[in-house]
Formats: sequence, structure tokens, C-alpha cells
Amino acid sequence: MPETRALQAALAEPWAITAEGLELVLSVAAREHNVSIEALEAYRSKHVPTAERLQERGTVAIIEARGPLFRRANIFTSISGATSYDIMARDLQAALDNPSYRSIVLNFDTPGGEVTGVDELAKAIRAGKAIKPIVAYVGGSAASAGYWLASQATEIVIADTAILGSIGVRAAFQDTSKKDAEAGRREFISSQSPSKRTDLSSDEGRARIQNTIDALADVFIATVAQGRRVKPDDVIAKFGGGDVLIGSAAVAAGMADRIGTFEAVVAQLAGRGPTPPNSKRIAKMNNEEIDAARKEGEKIGATAERTRIQAILNLPEAKGREASAMHLAFTTDLSADVVKGALAGLSASTTEQAPESEQKQPQPTGQRSSEAPSGLVTFDPKTDQPQTPVEKTKASWGKVTDKLNASM
Repeated sequence: MPETRALQAALAEPWAITAEGLELVLSVAAREHNVSIEALEAYRSKHVPTAERLQERGTVAIIEARGPLFRRANIFTSISGATSYDIMARDLQAALDNPSYRSIVLNFDTPGGEVTGVDELAKAIRAGKAIKPIVAYVGGSAASAGYWLASQATEIVIADTAILGSIGVRAAFQDTSKKDAEAGRREFISSQSPSKRTDLSSDEGRARIQNTIDALADVFIATVAQGRRVKPDDVIAKFGGGDVLIGSAAVAAGMADRIGTFEAVVAQLAGRGPTPPNSKRIAKMNNEEIDAARKEGEKIGATAERTRIQAILNLPEAKGREASAMHLAFTTDLSADVVKGALAGLSASTTEQAPESEQKQPQPTGQRSSEAPSGLVTFDPKTDQPQTPVEKTKASWGKVTDKLNASM
């Protein structure tokens, strides 16, 4: 067996492995085929220059969630291996916006982190999977806030030894009342806000804190239930009750979808590996999520449009200019602020109602005929109809509207 550097390194290490496994390792290490630097660089994940920590492997974007999780970047995220929600959110958006990425992998190994900011990122993940498949891979742990995020992915793939769960919220408070009394420190609270200060030494104070923690946990549980498509009661009863589940036990409980490896997940998403056994289910999930997102978007859009129209019609500037306001509200997409300025620019003599005599006896608005002698105005009572005041207003606003739309 030739003495390669890899073989020398393998022989120098103790192994917790079977004899057959060690023989395989040594045979691979003894191979004399040299690996070029170029090949290694091509294999490694490449950093995306326009993002914070986003990496790529071909058409697969990779976002790491490692160490404790904080809302914003700080010294821990810079030098201590922690992760920021804000950075993850920016990288996620960059991956969603880049058409060269067909899928995204969230790579988890975290004990959890801050509650503040986690639900916002969870919602971004849930919305993003309606655009591109987002697979959460857990090789180490996705505990507490980590699982809060992972549960929103299209699919959760975990290692046999992965740790999932710890669903719940914890908080620590220091009772300084005795120390404050000894130091002669007294605190005054505004009389309108008697509940602003919590007395940790009283049953009522502790109960209030417990209610706050329970309310946060309710949001956590509801978010996990929505992401995993189960009932909140199932999350409480089957997902560890605050404890963690390992590997296949987590899959059996419904906390994850299957056992796998990181490299296999990347290969499958890139189209180089075998199709995962539940790919059809994932596709169905995506379609359902897309339909749900579409319906939600239509609902939001309709609400926004009603709000815009109502705001325009309620403008003080619309008084006396009702026809103009209605025309701009229903036939354009101009905002209330833009319409406000346009209506305010009307001459004070401009009115939306024609004189009573004109309303009773409308005059025809015949068109000048190029064939008529001396350019006389001709009128055909069968085809030429007089314009109402509202029609006149709409016609006069047509050109104004076109100019306003062109300037937006």
C-alpha cells in the first residue's frame, strides 16, 4: 500500500469504527490520485459578494444559522460564531431575488437565541417558500428559536444525530428590591400606569411575568403548527413539550420530514442526486402554499384598493369636485396624496355641476366637418349626443391623468 500523506494522517489517528470501515478508509487514503486546487475550489461553497454570509453551490443558495441567534449583528456574531436574524433576512432576500438560484438551503446548528426578531424572520421564510423551495437541514441542532425558523421551511431534513425541539420561552429576572431598599433607592411610577413596574416578590407580579412568557410561547407554538401543518395541541403533545427529540424520533413525531445528509440535499436540489422519497408531497405543499399566498395577496390588494378609493373620496379637496375625485379614484391608480394635489390645483371657479338651465336644456356638441362648406359645424341628432357634466369632467381630466401617470 503506497504511503500517501492522507494515509499517514489516517494511521496516526485513533478511530471509533469497525474493522471493515477502517480498511475502507485506509484504502481510500492510499489512493495516489492527486486533487487539484481548482477542483477543491469548485467543490467548496462560494461566497456571494453581494450578500453578507450567503454561499452558493451552483443553483443552490446556502444560508448558515450557527451558534446563538441574535436580532442584530454584534461582537458575538462577528467573532464568536453567532448568527444575526437581520443578516439571515438580507441573505434570504438576496437569494430569493437572484434568478440563478433555484432553491435555498438553511443549514442549522444552533441552540436558539433571542425571541425579538425571530418571528419576523420566520414569516419571511414562510413567504419565501412560495417563491422557491427552502429546505432546512439540521446536522447538529435546531433548538428553540432555531426550530422556530426551521419549522417554516418547505422541508426539514435532519441527520441521524440531529437535535430538534426545545419549543418554549424562558426568561430570567433579578429581584433587586432588597438591594434597592438597602441602598435607599426609591422608584416612582406614574399614577396612570400602576402595572408598569412588576413586583417579583408578590404572587401577582410573578403571575404577570408568567402570562407574558406564556403569550410569547403561544406565538411560538402557533408558528410551528402553521409551518408543520398540524394543530397547536399536537405541537404541545407530540413535539417534546419543551424537551428535544433526536433523529428518527423527531421524524416520527412529525417535527422533521426525513433523515438525510447535507451533501445529498444539495445534490438533490441541484438535480444531481436521486429524487427524495417525499418529493411529490413537497411539490404538493408548494402548490398549496402558492395558492394560499396568491389568495392572501389578492385579499391584501383588494383591501388596499378600497382604502385608497375611500381616502380619495373623503379628501376635503374632493368637496365640490366629486366627479373629478370619482374619476381619479376609479380609473387611475394614483395615491390619495397625488390626487389631493391635483384637486387642489383646480381653479376656484371650477365646478362639478352645470347650471340648472344647462342641465335642463343640454346643447349639442356637434363636430366640425371637413366636408362642410366654410367649415360649418354639423350636428346629427341621431348620432351626436350631448355630454353630461360628469362626462365633460372625465374628458377634461383624461389628458391630466395621462400626464400624472407618465410622471409616476
